[in-house]
Amino acid sequence: MTVEEYRSLPEEGQKRLLIDANKVAEHEDEIATYELFRIDDFYVEVSRSVTYRFRKILNTYSHNNLPPNYVLKDQVY
Repeated sequence: MTVEEYRSLPEEGQKRLLIDANKVAEHEDEIATYELFRIDDFYVEVSRSVTYRFRKILNTYSHNNLPPNYVLKDQVY
């Protein structure tokens, strides 16, 4: 599956794919926990509310355009 195919899925279909996806990174602030999942050759960023426990899909990224907070000094997820 490509990132474009993923983006074209309805929200329920996108969420179903996250169930079996590999979580590769996580960070949090006072409002939410942010999780990065890998599906095939792309990544999906999800926020999870600390208070209300709901999830929201925020962004999709290819391997080459991961934001800096998910890229470590010597390792890229």
